[in-house]
Amino acid sequence: MRIRDNGYDYYDERPRLGQRLGRFVALVGVVFAVVTAVVVVQRLSDDTLALIIGLLLAGVPLLVIIGLLIFVLARRGQRQPPPQQMTIPPIIMQIPQQPQPPALPDYGLPWEGVSQRAGMRQWEVIGNEE
Repeated sequence: MRIRDNGYDYYDERPRLGQRLGRFVALVGVVFAVVTAVVVVQRLSDDTLALIIGLLLAGVPLLVIIGLLIFVLARRGQRQPPPQQMTIPPIIMQIPQQPQPPALPDYGLPWEGVSQRAGMRQWEVIGNEE
């Protein structure tokens, strides 16, 4: 692209050396591949050439599908939000309750009645001779 400035012609800055070298290497590679393909195809039989063309026609679309699948899966992995940090649930401590009196102490007598009863318990052993 040309730029005119004060009557003098200036070109935009030239491509860097790396870009020019990359283009040259790519061009040489394409020419080499075409020449090699022409030489190899001239030496192959018709059956072998048909096999290679069939494999290319079946393999190239398969490689494209696999590449698209990898691309989609990689993009989907980038979209997922990063996992949030795990929060520790609050610890609730409860003071244990005082032991409750049994529901039916002393064969059905209420607890208050047992504590108010005066005297000692008397046991009678049945089945022993004295």
